[in-house]
Amino acid sequence: MPIGTITRREALGGLGVAGAGLVAGCVGGSDDDELHILTDLSSDEWQEYWENDLIPGYEEEYGLPVEHEYTGLDEVGRQRLATLMQAQDPPGIFHASLPEIGDLVNQGQLAEVSDVLEDLEEEWGEPVFRYLLEPDDGQIVNIPHGPYIGCLQYREDLYEELDLEVPETWDDLLENARAIDEMDNDVRGFGLAAGPEGKPDADFSCWLANAGGNRFRWNGDDVELAYDEDDVLAVFEFLQELAQYSPDPSSLDYGTTIEYWASGRLGQCIMLNAWVCSAAYNAGAEEVALNTKQEVVPHREGVDPDVRGFVTMTGAPVLEGATHTDGAKDFNRYMYGPERHIEVSLMEPMRFLPPYESILEHEEYRSADVFQIDDGYFLERNEYLLQEIAPQVSDPESPTTPETLGLLSFDIDSQMINRLIVEEEDPEDVYEWGMDELERRFEDVKADANY
Repeated sequence: MPIGTITRREALGGLGVAGAGLVAGCVGGSDDDELHILTDLSSDEWQEYWENDLIPGYEEEYGLPVEHEYTGLDEVGRQRLATLMQAQDPPGIFHASLPEIGDLVNQGQLAEVSDVLEDLEEEWGEPVFRYLLEPDDGQIVNIPHGPYIGCLQYREDLYEELDLEVPETWDDLLENARAIDEMDNDVRGFGLAAGPEGKPDADFSCWLANAGGNRFRWNGDDVELAYDEDDVLAVFEFLQELAQYSPDPSSLDYGTTIEYWASGRLGQCIMLNAWVCSAAYNAGAEEVALNTKQEVVPHREGVDPDVRGFVTMTGAPVLEGATHTDGAKDFNRYMYGPERHIEVSLMEPMRFLPPYESILEHEEYRSADVFQIDDGYFLERNEYLLQEIAPQVSDPESPTTPETLGLLSFDIDSQMINRLIVEEEDPEDVYEWGMDELERRFEDVKADANY
């Protein structure tokens, strides 16, 4: 299929979702005698697996009916969850990372699931980035599905054609973006997302870390806001320069960024894992897929940051107040236990990295058809992410608490980027607005804490 002629449906077919705005299945909550699951694991393959294998098998083994509901990417799932929470009808399971539902973590609305994780660890060993599952010391509130690593994506074939090097600094990245953007084709130099929620928030954390900054810092046993002005304004200045090489930043989120990549219209971006590889390959753009590589995000000139990006663990938290919390825990034991976890990890093997090293090393995982393509190119990408990039982005000492997660759920960083890039507001005004919002919301979050 020629690059640039891929349709939205073909690109989204590689996303691991059936569409960025999909909501299907039950939309009115669940009956008291059903386990309700809200999930963005909703590609065509996932829907077949849920409906013909996973749910029938669980219902037969445990005798509890399951009502499952699909959501799309970005904010659709959180909006649907909020509706259910307001109706006092929470689902038993909502697939998400803790930063996505930080308000629920802070308000103590997630069930403690240490017993479930202990059962799974007997089979698989300790999960990678285990610290991400327990924002309150000793309390596990998420069951790992797979980690997301935020990193630079680049087209190696374009780099070779233009004699470019993998960028180490922001200046290097800007030069690469300019060179790609000036090629005589439709490829843009960088995909910069600047909507008011979702992806820009995660991207900002990468840029801030590589400026030598932090969102939070410890002050004794307490956590306080960081967001040092020099670091944030350096990020703002850099993003203003980078935006000139991007498609309309207001239009880019996770879904549209992957569409652009799969159609061969981006040369560089920040994205999760090697997800864009599978999206391009499944859309028929093999040349793009097999020339896509990952590296740590470049850093600010003159800075040697300790952390080069971010990692978060998406999983299957169980919600307190749901009709069947015990049934939800059992479902997680069933879905992620010894009989199923490898095939679950192979449903979207480039979107999600395996959450246990034992799965990455397991013969059943490594021998999957997807990992035989081009002499194991996709397996090599996953190994590189976990073995080379992960140690540079993981930070177990970072201040990750229910309060910090609660604050991140407001997407204030995304709103700052939107004001800066889309609304073209003055950087210092944006910083002042952002700090006022962060300080106000952080006090609200601390007052609402109930974990």
